[in-house]
Amino acid sequence: MEQRKTTNRRTIVPVGRAWASRRLPAKPRHILVGTLLPIGDTLMATPAIAGLRRRFPEAIITAWVSASNAAILEGNPDIDQLVRMPTMQGWKNLREIAHAVRELRAANIDLIINLAGASSMLSRAYLPTVPRMFLDASPWWFLRGSDERYRARHSVDQYFYAMAPYVGLPATAQERLPRLTLSPDDMAQAAQALTDERIPSGKTLITMHVGGDGFDGRKQWMPERFAAVGRALVDQYDAHILLVGGPVDEAVARAVAARMPRNAHLLVGQMPLRTTAALIRRAALHVGNDSAPMHMAAAVGTPAIGIFGPSNWEQFTPVAVNPNAIRVLHS
Repeated sequence: MEQRKTTNRRTIVPVGRAWASRRLPAKPRHILVGTLLPIGDTLMATPAIAGLRRRFPEAIITAWVSASNAAILEGNPDIDQLVRMPTMQGWKNLREIAHAVRELRAANIDLIINLAGASSMLSRAYLPTVPRMFLDASPWWFLRGSDERYRARHSVDQYFYAMAPYVGLPATAQERLPRLTLSPDDMAQAAQALTDERIPSGKTLITMHVGGDGFDGRKQWMPERFAAVGRALVDQYDAHILLVGGPVDEAVARAVAARMPRNAHLLVGQMPLRTTAALIRRAALHVGNDSAPMHMAAAVGTPAIGIFGPSNWEQFTPVAVNPNAIRVLHS
């Protein structure tokens, strides 16, 4: 593992509203960022991680990820390496978990910044002697429903506050933009998926995410209404509707496709997350529930319509290069 030469003089750093377990290093050499987060939240954390990179260009920054969100941070220029924490499945994968813990313990980490409750608890158990930071003395992920300060902040800014001792608030709109770096291979796989669907070149592509398991499925708009939107887009623009999402979205996506007589393509659960992001990038428009693909669309520059139900639309509105390309519909 590469070690970068910096001094490591320890001092007390003013923490503002962030909570620190003990003295924080003034110039950390190896920072572990706990990002055991849902996919959309991981994207919202990338601007703050970019701010951390600007503050410590010589430090090693390691992201602690899960199997579900690792793809969001792959290829991110602000992160040196990923450590994957396997999902606990009884006794089945204890060996993989033990390997991940050994990897972290051997990494000479001198600062942990936890952006997720799960990584906060795990770092206490596995790396108890390393200084840790987390937002607020109380667990904000538990109190956020009643904490007025939390509700008043956009989720992007919430992660900047979590790093307040080291990273100031974003100075420009550019610094608030989520980052999703796609490779040529990701784009090639998306192109192949369109070829496999026999969609003629030059046709208008619209991605649609009709699922999402947040709030126990209560974020989902009704399938018949998505289908009505899809039919209108097909009739007016001869568009091809690409129904994207994970395996959990298959049933509702099939219900939408069944109500569309033509140009509906079921691509749910069939491709890696980054290929889905590349398909969204190729689309003229993304339409979907308040879920990760909506934020992916904003991150890759595709105009998007986000449909919000019970969640806080002001706090989770997609952040895009062109704010005029984003429309949020809410009750």
